[in-house]
Amino acid sequence: MKKVILLAMFMPYMALGQIVENFETGNTVNWIESAHGHWNADTAQSLSGRYSLHHIFDNPDAGTDQIGVAIKDLHPGLGITKWSFVIKYGYDPSSLNNWSVFLMSDNGPESLSPESGAKGFAVGVNLTGSDDSLRLWKVNGSQITSVVNCRINWQTDIGPNSTVKITVERSLIGTWIVSVNRLAGSLIATDTGTDNQLFTVAWFGIYYKYSSTRDRLLWFDDLNIEGAFFSDNTAPVITMCNPSGKKSVEITLSEEPQDGALIPGNISLNSLENKAMSITRKPNLTWQIGFAEEFINRTENSLIIGKLCDISGNCSENVKTAFTPVWAERGDIAITEIMADPVPKVSLPESEYVEITNRTNIPFNLTNWKLQTTNQTALFPVIIIPPAGILIICASSDTSLFSKFGKTAGLKQFPSLTDAGRLLELTDSSGTLIHGVEYKSSWYQDDLKSDGGWSLEMVDTGFPFYDTGNWKASVSKKGGTPGGINSVQASNQDLYFSGIVNVFPEDSISILVSFSEPVFDLNNLMASIKLGDLLITDVHPADPLFRKFILHPANPIQKNKNYQIEMPADISDFAGNRISKSTFSFGLTGQATEGDILFNEILFNPLPGDPDYLEFYNSSDKVIDPSRLQVVNINDATGERSGAVKLSEEERCILPGEYYAITTDLKKTIDRYLSADRNYLFETESLPSMPDDRGHLILLSRELDRIDELVYDDNMHYSLLSSHEGVALEKTYPADKSEERASWHSATENAGWGTPGAHNSMYRELPSESDEVILSSSKITPDGDGYEDFLTIKMNPSGTGNVISITIYDEIGILVRKLAANTLAGAEASFIWDGTANDGTIINTGIYIVLITLFNDSGKTATWKKVCTVIRK
Repeated sequence: MKKVILLAMFMPYMALGQIVENFETGNTVNWIESAHGHWNADTAQSLSGRYSLHHIFDNPDAGTDQIGVAIKDLHPGLGITKWSFVIKYGYDPSSLNNWSVFLMSDNGPESLSPESGAKGFAVGVNLTGSDDSLRLWKVNGSQITSVVNCRINWQTDIGPNSTVKITVERSLIGTWIVSVNRLAGSLIATDTGTDNQLFTVAWFGIYYKYSSTRDRLLWFDDLNIEGAFFSDNTAPVITMCNPSGKKSVEITLSEEPQDGALIPGNISLNSLENKAMSITRKPNLTWQIGFAEEFINRTENSLIIGKLCDISGNCSENVKTAFTPVWAERGDIAITEIMADPVPKVSLPESEYVEITNRTNIPFNLTNWKLQTTNQTALFPVIIIPPAGILIICASSDTSLFSKFGKTAGLKQFPSLTDAGRLLELTDSSGTLIHGVEYKSSWYQDDLKSDGGWSLEMVDTGFPFYDTGNWKASVSKKGGTPGGINSVQASNQDLYFSGIVNVFPEDSISILVSFSEPVFDLNNLMASIKLGDLLITDVHPADPLFRKFILHPANPIQKNKNYQIEMPADISDFAGNRISKSTFSFGLTGQATEGDILFNEILFNPLPGDPDYLEFYNSSDKVIDPSRLQVVNINDATGERSGAVKLSEEERCILPGEYYAITTDLKKTIDRYLSADRNYLFETESLPSMPDDRGHLILLSRELDRIDELVYDDNMHYSLLSSHEGVALEKTYPADKSEERASWHSATENAGWGTPGAHNSMYRELPSESDEVILSSSKITPDGDGYEDFLTIKMNPSGTGNVISITIYDEIGILVRKLAANTLAGAEASFIWDGTANDGTIINTGIYIVLITLFNDSGKTATWKKVCTVIRK
């Protein structure tokens, strides 16, 4: 005799773990109908035993009827759940005539349909569509998706006269198995699918849709539900919380949450205002939560769920969990060695490689990191770089060649390293720059080693973004040190950040700003950037190493107007040095015409080993771009022109009244000429030929229009100079015509024989003082207190080619100091006396006579006698 068992409704579920219903009582106690009297347990064509559940309502119209039983304390997310039942459908299914059994639903019978917004899982035919196939469906309101296709056509494979047993099993992780057997036991089909989502488990029910003549044709019996039944009185807890990215974290819950618990508005990070942006469900009660901003790296972050409820209605408020993300930041891992030209080899393999070094005590997973150049990208394999570890990066085919030197990662598309140099970037899996370097062949600092076989090594890895003097050729006898400490390792501290090196308006709304070193936080300081009364509305990097940026002002800049951009004083380089040059003047450039840019200074006979240089002066009211100018040399004997040399490879601004000088070796020129102004002195790869005896230069526009012309010769130097080597020719006034020989003169000795990029030492404009000799004071106190420690003797003689001698005597006429002896000076000169004698000792307190004599190339002679008191404290 069959029994009706609904003990799960009345007994502790963990002890029973099962719901059984076979309707042998002849009634539907505990079953709720969507409309009363449409279902009954009767004996008409019963499926098993005497009674079966049967749809009995004779509806003159088409309709839908539902019936269901409440399910309490079933937890499919905590164990295997199994449903089985027998069913018979007495008509061929269609889109208007079909059925589905809801294994679990959040809605009761009144709303047990997709049209009413039910959420759950149902097995049936044509719940959507009309292909007559038996499927397991996920119902999420009106969104219905197929989880398992049993590949059974109900009309042809089952038919209206057959009774079948359907068994559905769900695993803990969301694997579903649907099996269909004939009532006698033979298997018709079985199939599987996966969906780990769960909705509130509140009801089991039947959904029956029929046309006006096809009602009363559905029978159901022998329901059996097995699973994890227990009374749930506790709210869900977070069992795992791990960062899955810089902006995303994964959490795992102890049980299925109530629908709506895990939504962005209910989840915050560190503060209630910082809401989540996205939530993605993953297997095993795990969710990935994304935020708009990055986490605080290497610091404990707090995830907050405002209200967390389970499907039984147990809730907790302000659920918090902590996690500490760790990822590589800029400079943590650095490119520290580059073998760009391995041929001819010294003793290392004849293959290119790059070495990277972990500068921290943290291991990093480099999987899917990238090593890239301007047009090549190589992906890292699965590999970990240990704390303070060194990793050799090479082509995958060369891995065996380098693995004997240390830990090696072979990349399938290792980028080619050009001998002359190129930009290399190391980025993490999210595309963030970790380190980069734009190496050059000049970094070898050794002409023999730059020909091949020697690697470039970083000198001081403590300053990875510092280029000045921080790379040189390896001194290892092997030609390099892959996998080991660099052979050139030494201290090379970055103690200075020069700042802005160029500003150029690409158009009226795009301004390119270049820095001497990378600046990584400029975007955050945009509001503090000043451009007159113009507001900066956008800042974005213009190169991968963050040395150049495009700035967009709110309004266009105007033609024929000079602007000054001012960066905030708290901008710093990677080493933390504050910016030195924070302001820069620029303007929209105009077309140069004849006379706008003039030759102003030329060094054509340098000292041995030193480079030539050329200086130009903007005598116009325009802003001129030197990249659109070029200079050529003319051989007057043959009339042949040399190849044109551009004044700049980079677009720049020469403002009205400014100087612009170029040389092939910036460092040597600055070291030699102490009066040079490096703000207006630039390095170029080449200069036109400038013979030591005479030469002919023409300045041309990009369109080859003549802008200026200079014919020089050695006789233009001051005739009394014993040697002209290392002495520049300068104009006495920059706006003079370059072809006027009288406008040119030798640079003065007290200016260091040259002033590239700076005010000419021979500049003839008279100072405001009318006296020809002026002393800074009538007394000096050489005690090192910063006040009147020395005497400045300023001279304003007229004319050019002045030869000056200055001698210091004590009050009885004894020679104390020879300050200047036949020193060549221009129309302005200054001399300093620090109160010392010829032997370097500080003289005694007393009155001293300053005797000054002058003669010039026009025959003028003059003598001045001045008095200065020296007071020693």
